[in-house]
Amino acid sequence: MIDLLKTLAVLVAVVVMVRRRWHLGAVMALGAAFLAFSYLTPPLKFLGGAWVALASPKSLEMTATLVFTMIMEHILRTTGTLRRMVASLSEVLPDSRLIMAAMPAMIGMLPSPGGAVFSAPMVREASAHLTLPADQKAFINYWYRHPWEYISPLYPGIILVAGLSRIPYQKIVLANSAFAVSVIFWGVIFCFRGVGSAPVPVGETVGKRRALSTFIISVAPILATLIFVVVLQVNPVVAMGGMTALLFAVHRYGPARIVTTLRESVSVKALSLIFGIMIFQETLRLTGALDGISHFFVASGLPVLFIITAIPFLAGVMTGLTVAFVGITFPILMPLMGGDIPSLGLLSLAFGSGFAGVMLSPVHLCLVLTGEYFGADMARVFRRLWIPQALVLAAAVVPVYIFS
Repeated sequence: MIDLLKTLAVLVAVVVMVRRRWHLGAVMALGAAFLAFSYLTPPLKFLGGAWVALASPKSLEMTATLVFTMIMEHILRTTGTLRRMVASLSEVLPDSRLIMAAMPAMIGMLPSPGGAVFSAPMVREASAHLTLPADQKAFINYWYRHPWEYISPLYPGIILVAGLSRIPYQKIVLANSAFAVSVIFWGVIFCFRGVGSAPVPVGETVGKRRALSTFIISVAPILATLIFVVVLQVNPVVAMGGMTALLFAVHRYGPARIVTTLRESVSVKALSLIFGIMIFQETLRLTGALDGISHFFVASGLPVLFIITAIPFLAGVMTGLTVAFVGITFPILMPLMGGDIPSLGLLSLAFGSGFAGVMLSPVHLCLVLTGEYFGADMARVFRRLWIPQALVLAAAVVPVYIFS
């Protein structure tokens, strides 16, 4: 019980600081310090954990991936490639709403922490002729980046679920497909409320066939990166670093222009978001806070459905990571789902609930980067987000009813 009270108190403090528009990187570092203090963690141990969080290979890879994403986005934007991409797709797809949804969905196939930075400029370009508030643009970009995490083998969370449960991946995808379909359905209703079917202005038309070829050429750097990472299993840092170097060469960037691009594209503020979030996540592990919460619920005697829903949701909110909530909570919950052969319906419910927490987490990197890019009021983004996310979670009745 004490673990739950401590972590909830820290989460409330984080939310209060975010609502006062403190920088989220500093907020998460302060939240980590509060959490460490509440567990009487020695200062040197806390600082050691912070160093581990920042210097771990995973953290360095995430940071490098985000840096190369920022640079690639800057090159594509300043060379007019993004504008041509949106203009050509606008001639193929007559509705700007389709473009705003398709771009983040396409980039969302790549499980990259910087993907939100890639698709956000596309959403901005596609909505330039519309009077949409910043929070709505951020919501659209964020929402349509995430239907794949329920079903795609490219995301490690669902693969980890398959490994822990020893249920074939294909069966888990079948059960989780209700969530993915629900994301698309509710996105149509909530993302584009008040948005008409106005096409994106493209000026002089060139014909759909030529427009399609222009789009393919424009999107080729992104598609090539997807192929390298997804199909050929190349490390994302190597793939994106190589593509960045190729773009520099193709557009004939000289040393001075490369330096200017690096200075203008790499946001120290965005990087500090990653650092704060990584420190907070490492502090959760260091203090054992989430383990304590999970064991409290399991021993509480509460209804099984409530426990299976609540524990992954809380872990998702606190960590903002799918792999984290699965790895922390599923080994504890598996006996409640049926033991060695867990119920597929309950497994899907736990995953959907945990991912709902991830989507609503103030430390979800895609969310904070999207809000940062559009300069959106995060409180307004959350107000747009929680109802459709609750409705997506309600789709769990389908796998629970069919597979339990």
